[in-house]
Amino acid sequence: MGQAAEQIGTVVADGDIQAIADAEIPEIREEARAWLTANNSSDQMVIVGFATVLALLAAALQTWWALALAVSLLFVLPFRWMAAPHFRRGEIRRGILWANAGTWYLAFPVVVIAPDALAIQMQNVIGPMVLAAAYLERRLVSRLVPIAVAVAVAISIIGFTTDGFVGDVAPRWLYVTALVFFVAANLLLVIGDIREVNVVRLRFLQRAVRSNREIEAADRALRESRRRLLVAADEERIRLERNLHDGAQQRIVSLAMQLRLAADLAEEGHQVTSAELFEMHRAATEAVDELRDLAQGVYPARLRELGLAKALHGVARRSPVTIEIDDRLHGALEAEIEVALYFVCVEAIQNATKHGRPDTIIRIVLDASAGDLCVTVTDDGPGFTLSDRATSRGLLNMDDRVGALGGEFTIDTEPGRGTVVTARIPRSVALAGAAGGPVVVA
Repeated sequence: MGQAAEQIGTVVADGDIQAIADAEIPEIREEARAWLTANNSSDQMVIVGFATVLALLAAALQTWWALALAVSLLFVLPFRWMAAPHFRRGEIRRGILWANAGTWYLAFPVVVIAPDALAIQMQNVIGPMVLAAAYLERRLVSRLVPIAVAVAVAISIIGFTTDGFVGDVAPRWLYVTALVFFVAANLLLVIGDIREVNVVRLRFLQRAVRSNREIEAADRALRESRRRLLVAADEERIRLERNLHDGAQQRIVSLAMQLRLAADLAEEGHQVTSAELFEMHRAATEAVDELRDLAQGVYPARLRELGLAKALHGVARRSPVTIEIDDRLHGALEAEIEVALYFVCVEAIQNATKHGRPDTIIRIVLDASAGDLCVTVTDDGPGFTLSDRATSRGLLNMDDRVGALGGEFTIDTEPGRGTVVTARIPRSVALAGAAGGPVVVA
């Protein structure tokens, strides 16, 4: 998202829609291509319409100048035909160059036949350049400006030095009517093009603003997520230190003192009883179990050894409530995905156990049959009002873990109807993440 918005912002600032077309922003590229293709097609129909009217006029009045203008108009079509495939392929620069070349060519026969049309032909020479500035990069526009100026000077010289032919062979009223109609039609076309260009640019700006807002929101969410992760890491260190100090460390210290006492007694010739040895063994076993439980909270060894489903079965065996696990996965998961989903499930189990009844039933479904990797934890507990616990550390941690993998985390719950926790990892992330090992593929 960030790269797309940067591309949009740069392009809008530079007025370079070709860069948009070249960028990997499909909707914008398609919109620019479609509009220019449609505009080129409509221009071709207008050219054919003008040429047809002039041909009919030539036939009715038996005059050569109308036929000459009709033929001159038809010679614009090859330029438009050359532009069409470039527009369809999204090659905006080349398409506009061909379209402009046709417009510049037409100025010469029109001014030769009717010098009074010089003003509107000047607009036709300069106008396309003004419109093209919205579609071409500045460097290319600066190169085309001298060409447009040269064409304008050339037709000006022709218009000021020739008397033309229309005035001598056509009635004055017809000549003026045709000229006014020609001027009005050209202005309507140009105004329509300007309007469409402004609409297109407005849409680009709206997309840029919308993308910028999305980036700002994502940036805020990222900073907040990082802050929560730092706080959670600090809290976890404090918890581990406290549990080690109050639990395993005290047991190990006590065991060390008992062993020292037994050694002193042995030096004095006293025999250590079996009951004392069994007590030392019990203390050592309890210390090992407590250390194992602490390690399970940091990184569960069973997860690395057995995989996600079997590690969750181990959690289920130790749980005071019933946990059903429906494993529909085929293959192993990449390590970081397994860890994230494991702790999401464990957090959901702890919440359901803490707030539920002794007869609460928790059901875990591990599934990849729909393409994405989806883990669902459902319980029939009391449920809760989600807004009341929106800032819960456990819920935020689950959301952060899934979000860090590009996934989607949702909670569906209401008081009195249980809770459904869903973590969905996109298939593309699961495939990319497991490049070095087996991948879940349904």
